[in-house]
Amino acid sequence: MSPGKNTVLGFTIFLFTVLTILYFQIASTEKIIYEENFEDSSGIEGDFLKCRDSTLYLDTQNSAQTGGGVWNKNISLPPGRISWNWNGQDMDNFSLWLKVSFSDHKSIYYVAAGSRNPPSEGEFYRDEENRRRFSPSTIISGIPMNQVERDLSADYARHCGPAENVRVVKVSAGLGDNSTEHMNALRISDLKIYGQS
Repeated sequence: MSPGKNTVLGFTIFLFTVLTILYFQIASTEKIIYEENFEDSSGIEGDFLKCRDSTLYLDTQNSAQTGGGVWNKNISLPPGRISWNWNGQDMDNFSLWLKVSFSDHKSIYYVAAGSRNPPSEGEFYRDEENRRRFSPSTIISGIPMNQVERDLSADYARHCGPAENVRVVKVSAGLGDNSTEHMNALRISDLKIYGQS
């Protein structure tokens, strides 16, 4: 092998090694900065919504009963990657969504496939001059019923604008059984938000 080929081969191996080290350093700095175990029932509104075994669940017990509820948690985190798991049985005319609210009064609803859309289309708030304003919500529907992973920064940038100086201030989940013919058993678990360490 000629000296020129040895140099190119050596440089290629060196560059590959440096890029591999940089990739693993960047990837390893991401960690879980928020994890919800659904052990505290204090943020729940609704009679049929419960927390058990690290799961938020709705079970109306029989098909003749309908009802629902909302779980809320105030937090203050930079938008990063978010993941959760949701599923259900015997689903018909149900509501299942996760809402992320941001510090600028914007919000994104993630709506499960087959679910009805959430009742809220946005929120009213007072601006710095005490004028009443309305901020519409973004609804991303058709999210598969399984393990879900989304990039909050990318979703925010795509639907709401630049994500500079924006924080996640609240996470909410809505579970509802609106059918009198099916017993909708709905669950959300493993809610995590990731960020840089």
